Amino acid sequence: MQRKHFVLKKASNLKPFFLLDNISAYVAYIDATTLRYKFVNNVFSKAYNIPREQIIGKHMNEILSEKNFQNALKYISSVKKGKNIAYEYYFNMHMGKRWLQVDYVPEFDTNGKVCSFIVLGSDITDRKTAEEKLQKSEARYRFMVEAANEGILIIGYDLEITFVNNKLAFMLGYKIDELIGQSLKTLFFEEHLEDLERKIQERMQGKDATYEQYLRKKDNSKHWVTLSAKAMMDDQNNYVGSFIMLTDIHEMKILEEQLKAAIKKLEILSNVDGLTKLANRRYFDNTVSLEYANLAKHKEVLSFIMIDIDFFKSLNDYYGHLTGDDCLKQVAKALAQSVSHASHLIARYGGEEFICMLPKTNEKDTEILAEKMRSAVENLHIDNKGSKISKYLTVSLGIVTMNCSPEEDVLELIGSADKALYRAKSSGRNKVCK
Repeated sequence: MQRKHFVLKKASNLKPFFLLDNISAYVAYIDATTLRYKFVNNVFSKAYNIPREQIIGKHMNEILSEKNFQNALKYISSVKKGKNIAYEYYFNMHMGKRWLQVDYVPEFDTNGKVCSFIVLGSDITDRKTAEEKLQKSEARYRFMVEAANEGILIIGYDLEITFVNNKLAFMLGYKIDELIGQSLKTLFFEEHLEDLERKIQERMQGKDATYEQYLRKKDNSKHWVTLSAKAMMDDQNNYVGSFIMLTDIHEMKILEEQLKAAIKKLEILSNVDGLTKLANRRYFDNTVSLEYANLAKHKEVLSFIMIDIDFFKSLNDYYGHLTGDDCLKQVAKALAQSVSHASHLIARYGGEEFICMLPKTNEKDTEILAEKMRSAVENLHIDNKGSKISKYLTVSLGIVTMNCSPEEDVLELIGSADKALYRAKSSGRNKVCK
């Protein structure tokens, strides 16, 4: 039987990606297996003075300096394990050396494996410069903390807020005098108080830390920041409080969620047949290979139903392709509604042909389902004057059931279903054969 193959065109609605060109963050989207760039925004491109089209497809070590790439490898190893990574690094870029807050966010495939990761870089040179200058010049302390682009607060031993700058107060929707004297716990949600206590214990031991955290604003909404806390010790090395700098990353976090949603949408589009909304051939082939391998380990049973619309070419010729497309949609919906088990997968296999995979389903139950599908399509009462067997549209179905084995190929099983379908069509159509 001649089978048509359909290739899903790439989705054209990429507006979420173009929005990334209008932000100040460095954004890259990288394949976790090959470490090749799949997307970068304009800010990233300008930072390395390389056109975007010359970056996409390149390996990371072709764009980053050797030092920067070697430094990134340990973080790449962690993000490949599914961890969200954040670190600070002094990058040597085209525009000069800049401090960046770098976030690696993993993207998972349907099997829970990391397939790509997002890199978000935020320029924190001003913050790092402010920290260094604060350490060198106590006289200019207040001016610099007020002029800094970062939120700054100081807490005492008992967590009482003793100082905040205007940037922090504005960021969280407060006036300065509304925060002075309050407990740091005021800015944390209930679910984070236990973790806050643990982190304070680390400060008491003289340990510094940098981490992402959402804080409670005055209106009780959440606001994401990168929190850098440094322990303050007296001359006897006793803990007396903490100096905390907060970088506003709220917009970046929102963008990150939008980017994840955009990638998810593209992933769904790439797995779905545009006309029938069933799984497409590519997704079906990938899923079948994984499912068969899992079933073969325990020699579980696997069944297939191959479905083909009878005299579909005649229908197209008589009624036109628009009617033919509508017919395919109705048949796909009827077939999908016949399948009730979550593990069963039905897909458009090509043209007017469909296929259903039924893991752990015996031959009797497969035959019952196939007959249910046949009746469901016939009961749609779709006129087909081009049919030689019925005034309504019908389908022929071939079924096969087999115990999976590592020595067998799933393609042989699908081939057997195709042969059964041929028997159904050559022996009169509108029937189920095995």
